[in-house]
Amino acid sequence: MKNTSPVEVTSCATPVTPVEYSELTPIEQEKILLLQQAILESVALGGDHLAMINSVCKLEEQLLPNSVGSVMLLDANREHLNVYAAPSIPATGQAQLNGLKPGPNAGSCGNVIYRQEPVFVSDTLTDPRWNDLHDLAVNFGLMACWSMPIRSSGGAVVGTFALSSFERRSPAPFHRKMLEIGASIIGIVLDQFRAQESLHLSAQVFDGSNEAIMITDTEQRIIRVNRAFSKVTQYGSEEVIGKTPKILSSGRHDMSYFQAMWQSVDNFGHWQGEIWNKRKDGEVFPEWLSISVVRDADGKLTHYVGMFSDITDRKAIEAKVEFLAYHDALTGIPNRVLLGDRMKQGIAQTTREQNMMAVCYLDLDGFKPINDSFGHEAGDQVLIEIAKRIGGTIRGGDTLSRLGGDEFVVLLLGIERGEECVATLNRLLDVVAQPLTIGKHIIQVSASIGVCIYPLNDEDPDTLLRHADQAMYKAKESGKNCFHIYDPALDQRAREQNDLLKSVSLGLEQGQFELYYQPKIDLRTQKLKGVEALIRWHHPVRGMLAPGEFLRYVENTDVDVQLGEWVISSALAQLTQWQSAGLSLDVSVNISGYHLESARFVERLQQQLVKYPALAKGSFQIEVLETVALNDIATVRNIIEACRQLGVEFALDDFGTGYSSLTYLSKLPVDVLKIDQSFVRAMLDDKGGMAIVQGIIALAKAFERKVVAEGIEAQGQYRALLDMGCEVGQGYLIARPMPAAEIMNWEFTV
Repeated sequence: MKNTSPVEVTSCATPVTPVEYSELTPIEQEKILLLQQAILESVALGGDHLAMINSVCKLEEQLLPNSVGSVMLLDANREHLNVYAAPSIPATGQAQLNGLKPGPNAGSCGNVIYRQEPVFVSDTLTDPRWNDLHDLAVNFGLMACWSMPIRSSGGAVVGTFALSSFERRSPAPFHRKMLEIGASIIGIVLDQFRAQESLHLSAQVFDGSNEAIMITDTEQRIIRVNRAFSKVTQYGSEEVIGKTPKILSSGRHDMSYFQAMWQSVDNFGHWQGEIWNKRKDGEVFPEWLSISVVRDADGKLTHYVGMFSDITDRKAIEAKVEFLAYHDALTGIPNRVLLGDRMKQGIAQTTREQNMMAVCYLDLDGFKPINDSFGHEAGDQVLIEIAKRIGGTIRGGDTLSRLGGDEFVVLLLGIERGEECVATLNRLLDVVAQPLTIGKHIIQVSASIGVCIYPLNDEDPDTLLRHADQAMYKAKESGKNCFHIYDPALDQRAREQNDLLKSVSLGLEQGQFELYYQPKIDLRTQKLKGVEALIRWHHPVRGMLAPGEFLRYVENTDVDVQLGEWVISSALAQLTQWQSAGLSLDVSVNISGYHLESARFVERLQQQLVKYPALAKGSFQIEVLETVALNDIATVRNIIEACRQLGVEFALDDFGTGYSSLTYLSKLPVDVLKIDQSFVRAMLDDKGGMAIVQGIIALAKAFERKVVAEGIEAQGQYRALLDMGCEVGQGYLIARPMPAAEIMNWEFTV
């Protein structure tokens, strides 16, 4: 049933405003540039004008899936519209459109002519502007239609360019920009065709582009550039014709960068990305460059087309806006907004690493008299100098922020013991209290610091900051130039940690620790491939303790190293016993980053291995967390290389949780990637988790690494991993950790 209700339409007295590039996202801008590039390539090849118009329709259809493009032109009397190009609309549909008389109910295209402006209909079945074409919409399933006027060079509307969709939808700025570009180019093509100036057409589109364009032959010799090229590079066309694009090289990119770029061009026919080039006057500038190949009708390469734009202003504006949004304008350090983000990250990191974060609220003592006596400029200089001093005192991973006035906040991360926090606070008090020379004046201030500890105060960032602020006022009440800790449990926790360290050392002396072993099997043959050694503590009071109940408290201490050495020694002895008994398998042990990077680690490992000369090479494996490897990749890489020379393999544990890049992975000489159990558990219920697991397996194969899946707890997970090509797995479905004595007779049973 046709809709006869009135509908609000845009008055021709207030035409639709053209879309600016600034309204588009960076990705949409790139797509628009690629569309322009493709159209220009089509024009550069010349040929039949109708083929060019059909090409525009097809290119825009690709950017709007489930749609068809069409061009309709007015007849000689300017009374009716007829289909001129519609490569994806069947002949029967074109026939029904021919002879369309423009009017208020004549569909999107009829309304464009009637109103002399763009018309966007999101629902053809209910919009009264489609009443005359309602049956056509139903028969062909056209749900939406957006139409743009095609204008001649004189500005007269001569036809329409439309995208009709098989689903209801409204146009975004990106879609409107597509239509604007298509209608504009089609108008130019039609103008020049009627004037029989096809050669002039190519030149007009080429030289009229706001993007710099460079065309080279197959040997990359420049044969043509447009005016925008000369404007951006400062080179006239006569200065570059016959030369190669190397004339623009800035020297910032190495040979591998260009090899990868041209490999993409050769393999895929195009490349795009950010590159730094050099103008004639020597100025280096950033540009967004797209390179495409041009082929003749037989597919033979004839030219390369490069299109680029100078993005210097855009990058400078983006950098300035982003910096000012997150940094204090006076001191250049993070502001309250960035502090909030850093606090959220700090809470997540502290929770993950099971240590502490200190939120330190610092207020200067005696700052107001400086402004009153010497002026605000002197006060500003004091704040800048204090910020520099504090920044030079804290570690690189910590954060210094200015909230405003003379108030600063310092985030101290990775605190293992209360003594660490106290020592840092005393250093802060010392550096702030040092005299300052401002102009001819020697000025001295001090600081009152309030401290709140997470997770002793398990609160959100705002609450932590408020508690630290309250503690700061307590410090001022206590005489200033001191600190006050909000949570009194800090000292108690430090004492408890020291007691536990002593208990672990005593447990090592008294033989309270034991290694359990969790089997790893070949997922296809279901045969035992190896075991992972997992420490257990037979605590004299608390009973059997799993690693999570005590390991985090010994991290980054001498006890950490002692415990790790005991694990290596025990695992090597047990592996030798198994191999002597005829059991062929490998054993992996978990080593902390602190232990791995401790002094003489490789030397001590070699001394252990010498005791077991019959040990099969590659049967002993060390597992390190991915996050440990990324913290100091150069040092860890050297240690791993030295250990591998001794016949020890390395596995990257919990892979996928440390955000490592392909570059880092290629630099780490590890043998095995272990898929973190969180991804394995989630993969059947989460498409993203499944994609991550598939990606890790593919990555392992690409870098010729072995792969092990952790945390297999269900048959569905087992089958899915097997289907994805995972070689080895472990988890509770296969076996729980068990004493060494049970491994000899263990077999996997479903």
